[in-house]
Amino acid sequence: MNGANEMSKRQVFHSVPKGNGWAVERGTNVISNHRTQAAAEAAAIKAGHRAQNNGGLGQAVLHKSNGQIREERTYGADPHNIKG
Repeated sequence: MNGANEMSKRQVFHSVPKGNGWAVERGTNVISNHRTQAAAEAAAIKAGHRAQNNGGLGQAVLHKSNGQIREERTYGADPHNIKG
């Protein structure tokens, strides 16, 4: 059950194309809007680091201009895999 609690603390920030620009979203909420992909990616990464610095887990999911995931970055200590 402890692993489930750790997973629930993960904050995931998506850098996505939005209208004529880019946005950073967490769930269904738009956190910030940006003119360029690079600026949105930097903001998503910064938000992921901020979540880690606050004692939780953070993740930045960076999307391509067509909406597909290009890269995922995780910040903080993920729970260790259990050998099976």
